[in-house]
Amino acid sequence: MLHRSPRHAQTLPLAALLALLLTGCVPGLQREPPPDPAVVARTALAAAQDALAAGRPEDALQQLAGLPVGADDPDAAAILALRADAAFAARQPAAGVASLVAREALLTDPAQRDANQRRLWNRMQEATAAGVDLATPPDVSPEVAGWLALGRVAAASQGDLPQLRSGLEGWLAAYGWHPAANRLVATLLEEYQALTGYPRQVALLLPLSGRQAAAAAAVRDGFVAGYLQHEGEAERPVVTTYDTAALGAFAAYEMAVREGAEFVVGPLLKSDLAELAGAELPAVPGLALNWADSGAVPAGYLAQFALAPEEEAAAAAERALLEGHRRALVLGQNTDQGQRMAESFIAAFRQGGGEVLAWQVYDPRNSDFAFPIRALLLLEESENRYQRVQGILGRQVEFEPRRRHDATLIFLAARSTEAQLLRPQLRFHYAGDLPVYATSLVYDATRRDNGDLDGILFPDMPWRVNPDAADAIAPFDAFGAFAVERSGRLYAFGADAYRLVPLVVHGNGALAEGVPGLTGVLSMDADGRIRRTLDWGRFAGGEVRHDPLPPAGDIAADGVIEPPPETLVPGEQ
Repeated sequence: MLHRSPRHAQTLPLAALLALLLTGCVPGLQREPPPDPAVVARTALAAAQDALAAGRPEDALQQLAGLPVGADDPDAAAILALRADAAFAARQPAAGVASLVAREALLTDPAQRDANQRRLWNRMQEATAAGVDLATPPDVSPEVAGWLALGRVAAASQGDLPQLRSGLEGWLAAYGWHPAANRLVATLLEEYQALTGYPRQVALLLPLSGRQAAAAAAVRDGFVAGYLQHEGEAERPVVTTYDTAALGAFAAYEMAVREGAEFVVGPLLKSDLAELAGAELPAVPGLALNWADSGAVPAGYLAQFALAPEEEAAAAAERALLEGHRRALVLGQNTDQGQRMAESFIAAFRQGGGEVLAWQVYDPRNSDFAFPIRALLLLEESENRYQRVQGILGRQVEFEPRRRHDATLIFLAARSTEAQLLRPQLRFHYAGDLPVYATSLVYDATRRDNGDLDGILFPDMPWRVNPDAADAIAPFDAFGAFAVERSGRLYAFGADAYRLVPLVVHGNGALAEGVPGLTGVLSMDADGRIRRTLDWGRFAGGEVRHDPLPPAGDIAADGVIEPPPETLVPGEQ
């Protein structure tokens, strides 16, 4: 009998195994077919969308890197659109523009190409609003460079529509060859031409005599300054002022219409608005310079614009909630204005899920606010506990009262003169560690030392709290030394009222998205009220420091740690 050698016996199984592998017959060892490129692309696209939604634009860009975006790739347009959004979110505007330029080259439908150009324009405006620099890198294409130059035109205008229109015309002269020239920019010029068109004659109704004369004169000066700012515009309105204090609101309105007014700005006072609301008026559109009470909007009025402290109080509530606070105390003056501020804060805070634990009022004519502060902080309860313990022990004990510790903030519905007294008294009564929110009324720009207000956070017009926006009010320095400190808010109010006229007349969508103004970013709600989105300041070292809204990722939930109860130390009798 013949026997195979051991070496030969080992090679047979290896040969058989190789044959099986070559024929794909070994279970579990078959070669997988290559993945479908379309499936790979859509999986990466979904992952990138999730990353961008979670605030991780760099991760989204990494997911999208290397995906095919040729003319024959079915998902190319979607990939490029998402890549652009992620690049802009990552503060890489040149890359975002380049992606949308590449996307436009894939689109054949003119309507889709127009929508892509509008998308690019909107993304650049959003980037500018977020403080992104639209500088042109050295290695971009001329088309991308032209888009970035167009974005800088919008940024330089700061929401001033006549200035924007002039900038677009200048860009068009330099970039007439650009794909955006004959489509997007031509359309924008037509839109802005309509948006900046004023009525031929505008009436300004203000109480230019009597107790409100100084405030009314500042509003008028701001309105006229807004008018003069656009001296180069082809068609400016004829502006005529009427004194509602001397004539009465209805007589002033009637005279303005009789003399040819096509639009009415004012009146300024709530009482004058109520007078017009109860009268039969000609059908002339108007912009009220105050918020009318419910049901008291005069016929024909299209919008109401006001420097309403109650609006700022609601903004303070929203920021407190955003920063994680859920339990508030409210301290306000016992006036109509103080009540409106307190009620507005309370309503907004509760609507956002917060709880208002207590509300106390004070008399602004006083200088000692110990009673409402002690009641707000429940210091009497602490002292009552001390009396009970002392009675039980039958001897003298050392005692330091403790305020309530369930609250995480205090809202002050106060003016500057009162806040200068309230803040130190809150510290004296053991509440110095509680965050304090307020409105812009706490900031008197004529005061040089605001050290007593340190720590108070408040919303205000951008130029009042942000040094980068201070140049916006500089033209009003021409009104004299300290004029801006005394009346700058009213100048800004008047200038924004002039700017609002064509936007209100034409009912354009700009007010739905927000238009930057001197008093804030202006928008209009469903009730016709002009809303202001404000900037933020905080007193520190006796000065106002810019304290913008924190990024969402930096906000922590409210974690209130209950401190130990007051300590009662037995002492010598």
